[in-house]
Amino acid sequence: MIVPMGATGDDEERTGYGARRGWRAPKGAGPGRTGGRRRGRGRDDRAAAARASPATDDALAPDTLAARIARLSRLPAEDAAALAREDLPAPGAPDALPAAFRALGRLLTAARDAAETARRQAEETADRRARDAARARTQVARAQERETRQREKASAEQGERQRLAGELERTQARLSQVAAERDRLRGPHVDGAARPGGVPGHDDVEVAGLLARVFDLEAQLEERAVALEELTDAREAAEAERDHLVTSARRLRRLALEAGAKDVDLVDPEDAAPLRADELPEVRTVLQAVELAAAHAEHLIYTDRAFSSARTAPYTEPQKLLRDLVALDRVAAAWDVETGIGRPIRDVALEQQLDWADDVSVTARAQNAREYQFSHQGRPLWAGPHVRVATGRGLQRTCRVYLALVKGTEPDLAGLPRGVYVGPVGRHLSDSTSG
Repeated sequence: MIVPMGATGDDEERTGYGARRGWRAPKGAGPGRTGGRRRGRGRDDRAAAARASPATDDALAPDTLAARIARLSRLPAEDAAALAREDLPAPGAPDALPAAFRALGRLLTAARDAAETARRQAEETADRRARDAARARTQVARAQERETRQREKASAEQGERQRLAGELERTQARLSQVAAERDRLRGPHVDGAARPGGVPGHDDVEVAGLLARVFDLEAQLEERAVALEELTDAREAAEAERDHLVTSARRLRRLALEAGAKDVDLVDPEDAAPLRADELPEVRTVLQAVELAAAHAEHLIYTDRAFSSARTAPYTEPQKLLRDLVALDRVAAAWDVETGIGRPIRDVALEQQLDWADDVSVTARAQNAREYQFSHQGRPLWAGPHVRVATGRGLQRTCRVYLALVKGTEPDLAGLPRGVYVGPVGRHLSDSTSG
């Protein structure tokens, strides 16, 4: 027997709405509970309830149509309050059902409009932050140009100063030589005859000229020293401005990416400074870190194994993993050169502050072939070089990124281009240290 719309709230609580007579609610079920689990009221719901007017509370009384619709539809408190403000007929009225559907339709339309407005605002925010990031990149480039010009001017002034210092040193040496010769010639006897006193000779004129030259060179050196000091200060100011703008550009880029911007680089290709984890967008899982790094990778090649292994990786600091994956893309850029990088790849990895390992043991790879082998485009690859992202106690504090370096000339990998291929990510593969 179905309880009629006009039944009292006490009957409904005793039997349950729409239940057979004699039906008993499961333990824990009842008003405010569903399936034995309490439907807790969140902070937003409590705030909405606190803001509700007395008229709204009256409209949500158990015997109103709005209250019954809210319970049946399991509406949040805010939507239930909005429904209570609708002009609905009393329960049991002939037009109660159509009016209820119309009210729910209006609520749905309002919710859709609010969602569309929020989406549009999010897109506008992302576009604005993308424009800010682009402006910041332009300002960084200009600051770098100014710094370069100041550096070149300072270098030229330094060279001129060194030239003048050398000329001054030679002039002073010549002056000392001429003065010594003059003193010798002014002695009591020159070729058995005394030199007439008070009559300047050729050497005195040359000494006076050299002294004037010395004074002039010393004045020029002082002017160059002042100019060099000013240029040095200007260069340091330009460097400080560039560092500030680079930091601002990284922050704006991170905010734009977190807001959903699609046309913003994860890392500025022109920014060769060391990477920092807190300057990259926030990721919460290993899979998010791999997906974000792969979406922006320019040189690294991610295989299916990278994503499948990342999906189940228990590592709890994915932000550090994201930093190392972005740094690995720079290493892959060096490896992509067909003629070779001209030095060990380990050196490039160390420059990017990566904890690099050249290979795994032959025994570990032979005894755990299924773990170490992965593929790309149907070609078999073996995990060898790897990056130790973190080494701690337990699976949640340990992370590895295993790689395969393909030269492009291997007979068994015909058709597979040169590159650095990312294999298993996350767990430490089995070896003698993992037991």
